[in-house]
Formats: sequence, structure tokens, C-alpha cells
Amino acid sequence: LLYSSHQHGNSELEGDSREPNDPIFSSSSCIRRRVIGGQVKTLVTIISAMKNMLSRSFLGLAAASFLTITTTTQAATDGPYLTTTPIPATLTDWSLSLSFPQFNPSLGTLTSVSLSLTGSISTTLTINNTSLSPSSGTVKTEVQFSVGQALGLTDPVIDVFSPTYAYTLAPGGSDTSGLLTKTGTSSDTYTLGSILAAFTGGGSIVLPASTFTQTLLANTGGNTGSFQVTDASLTGTVVYNYTAVPEPSSLAIAGLAAAALAFRKRRA
Repeated sequence: LLYSSHQHGNSELEGDSREPNDPIFSSSSCIRRRVIGGQVKTLVTIISAMKNMLSRSFLGLAAASFLTITTTTQAATDGPYLTTTPIPATLTDWSLSLSFPQFNPSLGTLTSVSLSLTGSISTTLTINNTSLSPSSGTVKTEVQFSVGQALGLTDPVIDVFSPTYAYTLAPGGSDTSGLLTKTGTSSDTYTLGSILAAFTGGGSIVLPASTFTQTLLANTGGNTGSFQVTDASLTGTVVYNYTAVPEPSSLAIAGLAAAALAFRKRRA
């Protein structure tokens, strides 16, 4: 306004008749250029800062996703594996072994071993009254299966009792039960470190197996004795429970993919 009054003597402006060399014109132009230049620099600085911030956010998300996945494990099972050396019906008592494939450590970390066993017996009982008095009672056969005693596995693993046979004998008499059969099973899970180590490897684990057989007689009357002839068989399976860790390459790809998806959503 001051400039307009000075040039035209009034406040009405027909147009800007200021000369480029006019001090006020030059000063105003410089100020405008400085302001515009400062605004541009500020805008560039803001854009650069936002770019760096987004880049850091992307990398942070990638790292977070990667770390999250690296700590994620998955429970898994391997098996069941049938013993490669099942024990057929064999006259007791015997000392043999069961073999199983070991756990492959490249699959992950073994956390427990589940061992399932099946023992079967076939027995014939003979009872003799050796006195001058009658006798009566019951009798049965017991077979204890023991497996892997040296490793600290449950002992006995299976305890099998034949069906009970009842008898009545005259003085000096005897009786035979006929063939009696029975099957028993067991299922145990082991987590002890020494046991897990024994079941881990690239070969087979050999578990010693044995039987202990006896007759259980409950008699009334004259002196009576009994004995048995027994066959026993044993087989089993093993299942390995472990935690599987994803491969590093899969982790990296999954982590970056998750971060990229999150970054895309943030931009949207």
C-alpha cells in the first residue's frame, strides 16, 4: 500500500508498475524465494525422514517376524516302529532282546519315547496231592516280562497271569489243567534324558528282554504241589515324540513374507 501511494498518489491499483530494480520489489522477491526454498527443503527433509522411518519399520517387522518364527516349534511324532526282532512263543524262562530303529536327530529334538509291548503266554499246570488227605484249591501261572532293565525302564514291564484253574484231589491224586492262555499289554512313556539319548541315533537300539515264571497255588487239605510248562512270546512298537524346528531358509522366507505383507497393509 505504501508503494502504491508513493507511485500513483492514491490507493487504487491498476497494476504493478514496480521495476525489477526497485529495492522493495527486489527485497520481496528474495523473501519469497527464501520462503519457498525453505519450504522445499523442509518438505524434502520430511519425505526423507518418512522414507527412513518406513524403511526401518519394514526391517523391524521383518526382524520381528523372523525372530517370532525362529522361536516357534512344532510338536510331531515319528512312528510307530515295530520291533525288528519279535520273540516267538518260547519255553520259559528265556533271556532274549527286542530291537527298534533309533530316532533320527535330524528331525528335531526328542522329548519322549512311548514304548508299547504285548506279551502272551500259553501254560499247562499239573497239580499233585502227595498226602493221605484230600485237597482242593486253585492254581495259576504268572509270567513277568522285563525289558530294558539296564536303561531304567519300568520293571516288570508286563505281568501276565493265566486263567485260574480250580482242582479237587483225592489222597495221592493228580490233575492237569489243559492249555491256558493269556495276553498282557503295557504302554509307558519315558522322558528321562539318559533314556532319550539311548533311543537317539542312526542305527538300532537293542533292549534286553527276559521272563520270570512261577505258579501261584492256594490249597486246602493235604499237602499238594504244582508245576507248569509255559511258552511266552513278546513283541512291541515304539513311537518318538519330538519338537520339529523349521529350516533356516524357510524361516527367512516366511519372516520376510510376513513383514512385506504387514508393510503393504501399512502403506494401504
